[in-house]
Amino acid sequence: MKKTLLFALCILCGALCINLKAETLEEKVARLEAQIFALEAKTVATDSVLTAEVVEPKKKLQPITVKFDARFDWQSSIANQGKDFGSNFNGRYLMLMVDGNISSKFSYHLRYRMIHPNHENSWRGVFNATDWANVVYRPTKNWEITAGKMLVFYGSYEFDKNPLDVYMWSSWGGNVGCFQFGVMGKYISNDGRNNVLFQINNSPFANSLDLGNLYSYSAQWNGNFGVFNALYSVNFLEYQPSRFINYISLGNQFNFGPVCLELDYMNRYGARGTHFLKDFSFIGRVKYDICDQFTIFAKGGIDYNMAQEAGESDAIDLLVTPGTRYEYYGAGVEYFPIKGSKDVRLHAFWYSDCDASTGATRFDNHTIGVGCRFRLTAFDRK
Repeated sequence: MKKTLLFALCILCGALCINLKAETLEEKVARLEAQIFALEAKTVATDSVLTAEVVEPKKKLQPITVKFDARFDWQSSIANQGKDFGSNFNGRYLMLMVDGNISSKFSYHLRYRMIHPNHENSWRGVFNATDWANVVYRPTKNWEITAGKMLVFYGSYEFDKNPLDVYMWSSWGGNVGCFQFGVMGKYISNDGRNNVLFQINNSPFANSLDLGNLYSYSAQWNGNFGVFNALYSVNFLEYQPSRFINYISLGNQFNFGPVCLELDYMNRYGARGTHFLKDFSFIGRVKYDICDQFTIFAKGGIDYNMAQEAGESDAIDLLVTPGTRYEYYGAGVEYFPIKGSKDVRLHAFWYSDCDASTGATRFDNHTIGVGCRFRLTAFDRK
């Protein structure tokens, strides 16, 4: 009997212990759940405070590039069968270029020529020495609108080049006013091979200080097809109010591996009879890249104007004047001492010219030059 009562008491105690253990686990689970809930509440509160205190991140800085470009030469000329001789060291150009974005659709471009023959200590002189200073609006990938001072796109590859890369100029290219204030619209094809632009600018014959009502109107097609590229333009330039001279310019470029051939033809027409092939310029240039560091080239051309009599008082072509027959040819070499870079260039060139309009009948004028060009990127933020 006593054994039976003891056995029953042990069973009862075991059941109580198991019950107590189960209650302890439930309490522990409840306690853990309460702690998790408290942590979640605290996290939400903390996030709310942080959200209220967070400042919007700074706007990403827009790209900008600042560059310098310069060339200096030693040059010598010999004329009149060696009777006249002259030489000197001189800086040809010193340019500051700034390009950048204002936003995803607006960009700006500046090229300031620090060495310029028309540089005066006045606002006029500053803008004479400014090749371009304009803002470009690109609402879509196919359209651009430009306003400010800009290059007038007369067409031809001689005219399209950076002047630091030209060693001998045609009479027309060396005299025309390349940069004028105005507005321009440009269409770009989806494949990027065709660009068509329309411009209205001050005429190169206008005086920049007065309101002479002289404008130029230009349309150009720029085609890029690899082996063949084109710069074709039609231009109407006022030389007197409501009186225009028309330029039809055909710039052709052919690329055959390391050989590049450029042929430019410009016809000038003043609306007095048929003047095709009576007032024109023809320019040819061939370049051969021997390797990445050596290039040789040859160039020649003629500026011709027999559309009017020499010395006529009412001349239409004010750049290649009536009676002009200017011919030239020459050659040169370029060396780039830094492999894989065009930022430093050593060059040498020679050319001979003849101005038949002065009565010269032979090429007895010779010019030689050697020099250096260097480009420096002062600042570049992508």
